[in-house]
Amino acid sequence: MRTQRLTIGLMASFMLAIFVSAPAVAQTDNNQAMVNLVIQIQQLQDEVRMLRGMLEDQGMELENLNSRQRDQYLDIDQRINELRSASSGPAISTGVVTAPSTYNAATQGVPEIRNDVPDVRPALDTTSSVSTIATPDTQVREITVSPEAEKAAYDRAFQSLKDLKYADAAEYFLTFLSLYPNSEYADNAQYWLGESYYVTRNYDIALEAFQGLLSIYPSSPKIADGLLKIGYTHYELKQWDQARAALTQVQEQYPDTTLARLAGSRLRSMKLEGHY
Repeated sequence: MRTQRLTIGLMASFMLAIFVSAPAVAQTDNNQAMVNLVIQIQQLQDEVRMLRGMLEDQGMELENLNSRQRDQYLDIDQRINELRSASSGPAISTGVVTAPSTYNAATQGVPEIRNDVPDVRPALDTTSSVSTIATPDTQVREITVSPEAEKAAYDRAFQSLKDLKYADAAEYFLTFLSLYPNSEYADNAQYWLGESYYVTRNYDIALEAFQGLLSIYPSSPKIADGLLKIGYTHYELKQWDQARAALTQVQEQYPDTTLARLAGSRLRSMKLEGHY
């Protein structure tokens, strides 16, 4: 009887050991699975950080490339201006400096110069001692425009644009156009005035400046660039029909050029975006 009880006790202990050991094995497997999952998550996080760093590096490189391209473009434009100035010789204007007859200061971005309105005063009670009125001198005085001062004013505005001081550049270009409307640099100043507004997202006045380039300086070498920027500006203003018309005009008038390819790229973007 005692042996039977001992045998039963041993069997119970054996079964208990099996029962206890089974969850332990399952728990070990679960722990290992959790460890593997944590390791995989950490690996994924490391890959995401690596990809994010690569994207940031590529974004910075792209920004640097755009900056260098802009600087090269500005430098080329300045060199072209210098070549134009050297080929045409010093430009000294005489006579009264007047703005072109087609220029509308109120709509083209250059502030209109207005004379001060004189005060209205009551009539004097005393009798004037002046018996005759002198004949006014109506002879036109010759005003000599210094080519050095003119070039310096343009360079000042252009340098501000290169230095990314867009507000200063716009102010200087406006002043230049007001002082030297007939300058050989006036068309370039008009274009870069629009550009200084465009990059600061002042699209309405940028559009006026670019349109002013087309209307005031129709023979300017900057016409093609101005027309492209008119299309871009209409796009930013969500004026899809006008943007499409301007960009299509660039393609038709200047085929097989970089400007035409840029216009085509923007037109394709508009089509993919469902704007026409």
